[in-house]
Amino acid sequence: MQQLTTQHIFGVPFVAADLKEAGEHFAAQACSTAEPCLVAHADVHVLTRILHEKDYGAGLAQFDYICPDGMPIVWLMKRKGAPANRLYGPDMMEQMWSLSAERGLRHFLLGGTEETIALLREKLGARYSGAEVVGHYCPPMGEWPEGTHEEIFCRIRESGANCVWVGLGCPKQERWLYTHRAQLPAAVYFGVGAAFNFHAGVVKQAPAWVRAHGLEWLYRLCKEPRRLFKRYLVHNTRFLWYCLTRKI
Repeated sequence: MQQLTTQHIFGVPFVAADLKEAGEHFAAQACSTAEPCLVAHADVHVLTRILHEKDYGAGLAQFDYICPDGMPIVWLMKRKGAPANRLYGPDMMEQMWSLSAERGLRHFLLGGTEETIALLREKLGARYSGAEVVGHYCPPMGEWPEGTHEEIFCRIRESGANCVWVGLGCPKQERWLYTHRAQLPAAVYFGVGAAFNFHAGVVKQAPAWVRAHGLEWLYRLCKEPRRLFKRYLVHNTRFLWYCLTRKI
């Protein structure tokens, strides 16, 4: 299968495609792969962790695809001449669910709470009636009990899912995926962060115009200042420093 075109930003290969092209490619991959295929949705936060944390950067290098999830990354890609588009995790989720009936996609949800998953299945199921959710697993908060990983692998394998949506939050979801890649059943795995909460309606998503102007971080900071202040202070500052001191 022909690979998607990429554009390197600070040495990291980002997918240079629109949502439709990327979705069609991942759908074909899901229906044909005999091994796990890992897809990261990387915003500024993820990119600066890749560049700053050696173990995380080495782990993300194991991913098959890294999608530009934030507008600042898209702007840098366009500056280098790439036909870049934002491949936002929540949008990718909708795109893949819309292809479900036609492409035979079967979905597994990993993360969230039972209440969130129930709302997510209800709302997305109503919009995309052909989307088949064949299983889900909601891990406990904090440290996972012994045997949790094996139970997750078993449930995914037995479900027959070929698209696995991982909503454990960054950087936990990426670390879980690259750490356990060798044990994962064959499927396409998408790390989508807060997409479960957005689609379930548990957390309000930023308006489209805010997202288009690269201000989603500010919107989310205003909504959750205690949880997100340190993240944005540290990682947005690092990103600006890299833009000033490194070759893009």
